[in-house]
Amino acid sequence: MIRRRVQLALLGIVLAIVGVRPALAQDEPRVSFSTSIDYSVGDYGTGKDTTLLYVPFTLGVRPFDRFWLSVTVPYLYQTGQNIVLTGGGVAVKGKKSNGKLTRPTTSTTESGLGDVLAKASLVVVEETDFIPEITPYFKVKFPTADKDRGLGTGEFDETLGVDVSKLLIASLFGYLELAYTFIGEPSGTTLHNTFGWSVGAAYAIAQPFSVFAFLEGATAIAPGQDDPLDIRVGAEYRVMKALKLTGAVTRGLSNGSADWGVSGTLTLRF
Repeated sequence: MIRRRVQLALLGIVLAIVGVRPALAQDEPRVSFSTSIDYSVGDYGTGKDTTLLYVPFTLGVRPFDRFWLSVTVPYLYQTGQNIVLTGGGVAVKGKKSNGKLTRPTTSTTESGLGDVLAKASLVVVEETDFIPEITPYFKVKFPTADKDRGLGTGEFDETLGVDVSKLLIASLFGYLELAYTFIGEPSGTTLHNTFGWSVGAAYAIAQPFSVFAFLEGATAIAPGQDDPLDIRVGAEYRVMKALKLTGAVTRGLSNGSADWGVSGTLTLRF
């Protein structure tokens, strides 16, 4: 089963590369590096809060025009064992028997390496006056987190998605993301594949400062879990052409999401 998932992952990356033009725009960035601190707290409908601190480090390269490859290596700190992170979001552990994803009777704190992510994206349609930019992507979650300490499921997840963006009017931009994630199931457990979506807008108040707001949701991964739904608002400040800072606050709108979250991101592109 693992071999089949690895083969599918490699096939997806190969398919993403097919048809990519070798031309490379010289005035566009070829390498990116980003890191963030994502902090969230919520009980996810269990009655006991779980605190998550997620610190990813992402390196991206653009080997061809309109084509990006990236790898994310995260650090994870988690208090409480009522949830587990997957490639498609949070899965809530149930009270009923569900293998290793059954809710524990005691609360523990764990930290360490999270699941490594690899992503390939390709701009297949460039933005024009009446057509948005369309960028499909393929992402793989590798099971590098310690499943015995509740930091991951110990399984591969694969995501097929698409990002759509468009300048609407003046300095107002619209964004849409759709994604479907195939969730790997540990032996003796039940997890569902998930469909996620995000819709939002950003407004450039004055260069180099902009604000944004997004409504994000997904179908539940674990049996008995509510569908996640939250709203995220924030601001971005471009310090210089190659460096930008982003901050955001998230409010959960369902029991499938964290109650609150804050994040700060630093991005370098050159």
